[in-house]
Amino acid sequence: MPQLQVAKDIDIFYREDDFTNPWQHRPTLLLQHGNGRSSEFWYRWIPYLSRHFKIVRADMRGVGRSSPIQNTQDDISIEHCVSDLVQLIEHLNVSPVYFCGESMGGILGIALSSLHPQLVKALILVATPVYISDAMKSRYAMGHGSRLDAMKKMGIKNWVRETSVLTRFAPDTDPHLIDWYVDEFAKGQPEVLVRYSELVNSANAKEFLPQIQCPTLAIMPSNGQITDADQEALIQQNIQNIRIEHIQTPFHMIHLTHVKECTDKVLDFLKDLDHQSDTHAN
Repeated sequence: MPQLQVAKDIDIFYREDDFTNPWQHRPTLLLQHGNGRSSEFWYRWIPYLSRHFKIVRADMRGVGRSSPIQNTQDDISIEHCVSDLVQLIEHLNVSPVYFCGESMGGILGIALSSLHPQLVKALILVATPVYISDAMKSRYAMGHGSRLDAMKKMGIKNWVRETSVLTRFAPDTDPHLIDWYVDEFAKGQPEVLVRYSELVNSANAKEFLPQIQCPTLAIMPSNGQITDADQEALIQQNIQNIRIEHIQTPFHMIHLTHVKECTDKVLDFLKDLDHQSDTHAN
C-alpha cells in the first residue's frame, strides 16, 4: 500500500487510479475527502474520471488506511493537513495538480491554493462551506450542548446516522448507501473523528479566498443546508476566477448521490481549461 511519512510516526495512505492512454501525458487530479471520511468515498467518481486524468486519492492523517494518531490535539490541525498535501504532491512530483475537495476537503484546497499557488493549477470545491454556521452547529448538536457532546454521548455511529438523514442524504436515497456510509465513517478512531469535527466547527476559510489565483469551480447543492446563500456569496465575491454550478438538492453528499452530474461538471470545467491552454499555446 502506498504510504508517505509526513511526520514522526505518522504516515498517510494514498492510491492512484490511472486508466489514461499510456502515450498521453495527462494531468493529475487530486481528490480530497471531507471530515471523517476517506479515499474510499470517491469510489463512484473513478470510472468517470480516470480515463481522462491520473487520479490521486489521499486519506487524511488518522483516517482510512493512514496510520493511527496518538495525540490528536497536537497532531491534527488544518495546518498539518495542508502540509501533508504539499508533501504528497512534491513526493509524487506531479505539480501543479488539479485539486478537487469535498466539504472539509475543499477547505483544505482553499488553504492549499492560497498558501501554495504554484502547486494548484485549478481548484474544484464540492459542497464546500467557508465556515459552519451557528444554525448548522445547533442542528448537528442534536439536542446536546454541542456537536462534540452529541458525538460523545450518542456514540459515533448513532450520531452519523441521525445527522446523515437530517442533512446529508435525501429521504429517497438508497438505504444501502446510507448504511455503507455510516459503517465506513464509524471505522475511524472516535477521538480522531471528534478532533476533525472540532476543526470543522471552528474553521473559517474566508481570509484565504481573495488569495486564490487559479481558476475555480464550486459545485454546490441548491439551497444547501451547510453551504447556504451567504457562503456562496462569499465565494462569488472573493474568488477572482470562480464558476458556481448547482445540483438540485438541499442535501450535502452530492458527490455520492449525484455522481454523473458532478463529474460531468468537473470534466466540462477542466476540458475548458485544457482548450484555453491549447489556444494560448498556439
